[in-house]
Amino acid sequence: MAHLKWKIIGIVIAVFSFLIAFQNPANASPLDFGTTRIYGVRQIDTAIKVSQAGWQHADTVLLANCDHFPDALVAAPLSHQLDAPILLTQSQGVDPYVMQEIKRLGAKKVILLGGVMALSSQVETDLENAGFPQPERIWGQDQYETAQKVAERVGFKGQVILANGDQFPDALAISAYAGETETPILLTQANTMPNATKQELDTLRQKYGDINIVVVGGEAVVSSSTLTGLNNVQRIAGNDRYETAADVYDFAQNDLTATTMYVVTGENFPDALAAGALAAKQHAEIVMTQGTTLPGPTYSVLSRPTASPLNMVIIGGPAVISDQVKGMLEGTIPPSSLLAGLTIVVDPGHGGPDTGAIGPSGTYEKNNTLAVGLDLENDLRSAGARVIMTRSTDVSPAQGTYSELSDLQARTKIANDANADMFICLHNDSFSNPSASGTTSYYSSASPVADQSQALAKNVQSELVSAIGLNDRGVKDAPFYVIKNTKMPAVLIEIGFISNPNEEKLLGSPDFQEKAAAGICEGILKYKGY
Repeated sequence: MAHLKWKIIGIVIAVFSFLIAFQNPANASPLDFGTTRIYGVRQIDTAIKVSQAGWQHADTVLLANCDHFPDALVAAPLSHQLDAPILLTQSQGVDPYVMQEIKRLGAKKVILLGGVMALSSQVETDLENAGFPQPERIWGQDQYETAQKVAERVGFKGQVILANGDQFPDALAISAYAGETETPILLTQANTMPNATKQELDTLRQKYGDINIVVVGGEAVVSSSTLTGLNNVQRIAGNDRYETAADVYDFAQNDLTATTMYVVTGENFPDALAAGALAAKQHAEIVMTQGTTLPGPTYSVLSRPTASPLNMVIIGGPAVISDQVKGMLEGTIPPSSLLAGLTIVVDPGHGGPDTGAIGPSGTYEKNNTLAVGLDLENDLRSAGARVIMTRSTDVSPAQGTYSELSDLQARTKIANDANADMFICLHNDSFSNPSASGTTSYYSSASPVADQSQALAKNVQSELVSAIGLNDRGVKDAPFYVIKNTKMPAVLIEIGFISNPNEEKLLGSPDFQEKAAAGICEGILKYKGY
């Protein structure tokens, strides 16, 4: 922010006689989707219902253990390739209802996924007695080797997916994309690459050179040390399974374009095991929810405007995904999100005729602050807050003839008229010395709620610095107009120095802007005690 242009320090502002019109807020709107359910009494029955929803006929059926998630989840690419539904059964034999479904499909072949510990020899006997001689078995000594064998069967088409084999959410989140693109899923442990997975990657690299590897999950589930020696690695990761699933959604949206979406649980795997195969067949995305509420990242994904209305297909009964979540999807029940009930004003500094500070390569502060503001709006809405933007385009909120003072007054009026709970003002710093760098958060001791503003600034500063990694310049007191004259806790954030060539590049980067918004959001959550 250009200090001389915007920081009005220690002066009394005369009250203007004219009124400044209120900017229309961008309120968080409830979801409004049509919903249906696919479910059965048991996970076996749910998989049968999934099969019935997607397949009238299938020459081949994939059969996996209902109590062991890896084999079914890595099977989505093979399911798509063979146009084969995934059915589940107990290890000790073929469930009678599963056998009925195999016959309904008119299947000529059944492929067993996993060794005899997953599907015993009795499963083979049951199938042979039903007229399926010598069913094929794809298996290994453990889930890692079975995944390798499935990957070999699918074949290589330019990339592989690597997910944790001891936890189900990340493999489930990517299963529809893996199926649609027929990208094999290999499994790993968090800190050790299993031999079967390593051998498969080595074989592919020897044959094709450096291959593209999509890693799903953060450091806790697939550590960087596990990836040592691998090139062309792209990691899709969030702070938890739901945020990772939301990031997978963004990653896959160009490939999975259907207006139907499948909603699966992130708390337990059985009901969701067959969902990836059906979603892939229908070119549909998967989103992940908790059993009794929509997580913030999922709400964020679903609250985005779309070209076509979406139909939500819930996988699992009310005991798995509650009617409360169903109501949230339909818009009849408000989400019980962390910031529900709060009104937060997001104020991207400058705009319109005022560019703000200008970087050495000619970038404008007003563009950077708006980009971060829009990302922050999305993050806060995903957490349940009502968000009001002082501007959502390159237009000043001031009415009539523009002046710096009228612009500042308009921003303050928007927040005060809305009786907002928080005011977040976004800026870029600027200084004559191009080596000046770092992040600063300001509060005003002249504010009527100075203590709360200081606490808000401290929390935002710590989380923002953690998220973007710039020099921590601390929390400072300054009587800037917008944080002095707002009635609610308010903070003015100098995200970085646009006058610093290195930070100028970062401030204009969409990835950095998203990280900054996420850090500010985390600071607000921390301030609220989360």
